[in-house]
Formats: sequence, C-alpha cells, structure tokens
Amino acid sequence: MRPTATRRLRRPGAAAALAGTLVVGSTLGLGGCATPEAPAETATPRAVVVRDDVAVAKSAVPDPAPLPDLSTLTTVDPLHVVDGLPGLDGLDQLENDDPTLGRWRTATLLRDTAAYDAPAGTPVGVLPALTLRVPTVVPVVDTRAGWLRVMVAARGAWPSRDPTRVNQRTAWVRTADTLPSGTDWRLEVDTAAQTLTVDDGAGPVTHPVIATGSASRPTPPGPQFVVGTFWEDPGSTTPRVVLLSSQSETMDAYDTRTRTSATAFHTTTLRGRGEVSNGCVRVSDEVLDVLWRTVPPGTLVVVR
Repeated sequence: MRPTATRRLRRPGAAAALAGTLVVGSTLGLGGCATPEAPAETATPRAVVVRDDVAVAKSAVPDPAPLPDLSTLTTVDPLHVVDGLPGLDGLDQLENDDPTLGRWRTATLLRDTAAYDAPAGTPVGVLPALTLRVPTVVPVVDTRAGWLRVMVAARGAWPSRDPTRVNQRTAWVRTADTLPSGTDWRLEVDTAAQTLTVDDGAGPVTHPVIATGSASRPTPPGPQFVVGTFWEDPGSTTPRVVLLSSQSETMDAYDTRTRTSATAFHTTTLRGRGEVSNGCVRVSDEVLDVLWRTVPPGTLVVVR
C-alpha cells in the first residue's frame, strides 16, 4: 500500500515545514483558499521588529505519582480487616467486551499492587497476586482510563464495630497490573426457598441446599464472589469447601485460629436443615460436584 499524504506529513521534517507555512500564512492574513485581487499599486513590505523577548507561559506538567511502598500496606485478603476500602455502591459485575473471555468481566492480578480508594487516590492496602496460595481473580465493576474498580475478598471493618462495612468491599487498581479474564458463570442463593441456582452460561439450573445461616447468624446477603480456593478436610463437619469472599456480619472470629468468619459452600456431616448454619451454605455432595474445581474464580454469587 502506498503511504498517503497524511502519513508523509507525520515525518518530523515535513511536519515542521507545514507548521512554518501555516505560521507565515497567518501572519500575512491570507487564507489557504483566498484569491487575491490585483493591487492598484505595489505595496512596500514593512519589517516587523520585536524589541523584547516574548514570554510564553508554559503549563506545568505534574510528575507522575510515585508508587507506594507496598510493604507498609495491609494485605487485602480474607485474613485481614482493611480500613478505607470503598463499598460496592450498588454496582454490578461488568460484561466483557471480548466474549471469548467469558460473559462476565474479571481481572487476574499479575503482581502485588496497591489498592486505592479512588483512581490515583489514597492507597489503603495491597492486593496480592496470590490469595491463600491461589491466583487472585476479582470481579470488575467499574473502569476509568488506566484503572479498574474490583470487588475484593477482605473485610472493611469488624462486625462488632460496623457490620455495614464488613462485606461488598471494592478497590481501585492499575489496569497494567492485571490480566483481562472472565467467567460465564453466575450463582444465586435463595435463603427463603433454600435453593442454589447455577448458571454456567448454558442456562440456570436450580438445586436444593441443606442449610443456610440462622436468624442470629445469617448468610451475608447481597453480591459476593468465588475466591478460587477449594479445600478438603476429610473427617470434619466440612469435608469439602468452596470459599466465598464474604464473612459473617455478626461474628468477629468464628475461627479463632485465623480470626475470621469466612462463608462458603460446603458439604456437611451435620443433620440440621433449613436456616441453622453459622452463615455458610451447606449442600450435598451431588450439588457440590457441580461447583467442585469447575466454577471459575471471580464468579459472582448473589444471596437473597
């Protein structure tokens, strides 16, 4: 393909020559398409003398904000309470522009990165590349140029201090520190009907659950997501566990060793049914098989 005239003018030399031509034309008061009339008499050109230097005010270009020292920031993960994390503000997971990645947009962390309260705002924590030893994958709910707003699996406050800031926390991270990813899945838990509806992109299928949270220790309502951690604990009351990003809004530390009250889908050896758990969603082995090492991390779970 032959280069166009526009592309040739982008060369430094040609661009400078064009700029010079435009300046001269402007100084003489001639438009590029003007057709001058024949002058009645020859005009004598007058010289323009500049006696003093012309001061041109230049706008200051601010230096880019320095990256914060990540070692001074609290880790944004289920083991930590991170003050200053923004709430979800009613936002939903965005849909991907590239459907080959999956319908719903997620971001996979490439490296540890600062988590901010706003684009180029105040760093409030560090979102790690690994969460509980698995790659950190988070739902994307908003974007700005060079920035992503993502849901995070960390509490914003202790339940005993402010239960409204425990869950549905978000953070702004630099797009450059993430890899685009996605999921076709979405899950919904109906605590009144005691059901789990699974949509893996092929359409919703509803399954019964064994139990959800009790009246005093309810399953945290609203949007949360699958962290990506699957663990097995044979012989316990929770033999297989799929970890969620939410934690109890009534208990500070159900697990005294980790000082967490994380919620999850899990199988159980307990016989109680209905609204009797400490907040987790108990399911049968057959139902957990639908999710087990299959549901992608970053999949949104809505509890109603």
